[in-house]
Amino acid sequence: MQEAHAWNEALDLDHEAMDHEHHLQIALVTAFADAVEQRRPWLARRLAEQLLRYSTVHFGSEELLMEASGHAGREAHAAEHEVFLAQMRELSAIFDEESGEIALAAALDLRSAIAGHIGGADRRLAAHARR
Repeated sequence: MQEAHAWNEALDLDHEAMDHEHHLQIALVTAFADAVEQRRPWLARRLAEQLLRYSTVHFGSEELLMEASGHAGREAHAAEHEVFLAQMRELSAIFDEESGEIALAAALDLRSAIAGHIGGADRRLAAHARR
């Protein structure tokens, strides 16, 4: 894979803090996938842990923004965050218990799902926060 940073300009939300955090989140998933492909289990495990920790803080930040701004879709948005955190917890378990191909597929699916979330729910949140 060896992508330096799997980012699509369409994911920019014109919200500096959210864009910065999303760049890092996507980069961590990509780095995990690269480590799996390179058969570097110690690095993959560490990246999976960092992704989970970072995403927990990032999602908490978004949820505070939703609360402070009175965002109407807060509950559904937060529920999506919980699904992502569960998937991130599974990355380490899949990598420990299964072949690298399964972990790689799970990481790529997660990255795609996060991109979809950014382009949908997060885009709506950023627009609401700018108002």
